[in-house]
Amino acid sequence: MNKTLGFLLDVFYCSLSSFGGPEAHYGVFSQILVNKKKYIDEKTLSELIGVFALVPGPSSTQTITAIGYLFGGPWIAFLTFVIWAVPALIIMTLVGLFFSFFNQSLFLTSMLEVLPSIAVGFIVYAGWSLSKRVMIKKRYWLLYSLTFFAGFLLIPVTFFAVPILLLSSGFLLLSSEKVAQEKKTKINIKPNWMILLGIVIVAILLEIFSTQFQIPLLILINSFFRYGYSVIGGGQIVIPLMIQDLVTQQSLISLETFLSGYAIDQAIPGPLFSFAAFVGTQSLYALPLPWLGGFISGLSIFIPGVLLVFFVVPIWQTLREINWLKTVLKGITIAAASLITLTALTQILTLPSEWFSYGMVGFTFLTLQWKKIPTPILVGLLIVVGLLIQSIN
Repeated sequence: MNKTLGFLLDVFYCSLSSFGGPEAHYGVFSQILVNKKKYIDEKTLSELIGVFALVPGPSSTQTITAIGYLFGGPWIAFLTFVIWAVPALIIMTLVGLFFSFFNQSLFLTSMLEVLPSIAVGFIVYAGWSLSKRVMIKKRYWLLYSLTFFAGFLLIPVTFFAVPILLLSSGFLLLSSEKVAQEKKTKINIKPNWMILLGIVIVAILLEIFSTQFQIPLLILINSFFRYGYSVIGGGQIVIPLMIQDLVTQQSLISLETFLSGYAIDQAIPGPLFSFAAFVGTQSLYALPLPWLGGFISGLSIFIPGVLLVFFVVPIWQTLREINWLKTVLKGITIAAASLITLTALTQILTLPSEWFSYGMVGFTFLTLQWKKIPTPILVGLLIVVGLLIQSIN
């Protein structure tokens, strides 16, 4: 099979297998793209996770798009984004159109009870696989532990805790390690400033036109585009902003419908930002072609963050070879692994306190160690096993 086609097929497998939030997605990327196919190594994946945790936008989408960029350049990166995100956008648009059917589905209700445990199993796998790669010195364990406990205290308090902890970890490691002296070579960085300029111009025009004309579709596109260039932290941060903006202030969708759609989104594979397609479709339901408006609305939340990949990756590729920045990136990856492990622990604690939930987490983690079954099939089997056990109980 052609290597490029094989890579894009594996991206599609990731899209079909990725339930839950970014941390669960990283487990899928590690299992398929790193351990099975070795398109990149664990070090590169952990660096990308750390870098895009500092960049506004959908972090897991940016990470897999960046992997596409490293594999085949800008066009493969674009195709990677399309294959990764569009299936979820289409599904959530359809959910928005046939919301009452999905909302009353008993099968979906059962799925929503099984999937959180499977998603947490992937987060545990991501934390374990990334941690064992970076924890090679005693001082790394100290930094890992400090980040873990600081995250436990600070993340519930402020949205900015994650980027602060990542950067702090990087510079703490830099201050504690001896860095080799740089050779006197000229560093040639040529950022594509047109990307940033384009995002700024589009953002300004959307603000002006949506305020001036008050067209519902334009208002939605403007809101979602704004989330895409301003939110650091992914779905956990954007959901409260959506509620405040679209539900409370603009009354484009009811809170009950919003929360029901978000619950359904947990059962849909792919990026959580695809939830925007559901919100757009439901908000425009009374207008002609609500599905088209919903899909465009959903797409608009991804555009700024994905464009930033094309700006950030070339800079990262150049700077990661500078000795002191290598050390900073190493510290950031240690913090990223620690925070993913923290997420695994906190998500386990949110599950129902019963043997079924914890057993499914453990079973998912153990089956991920066996790399012979394609991940989409593995996820399907896990769901079937979970539903069977649930029906017996």
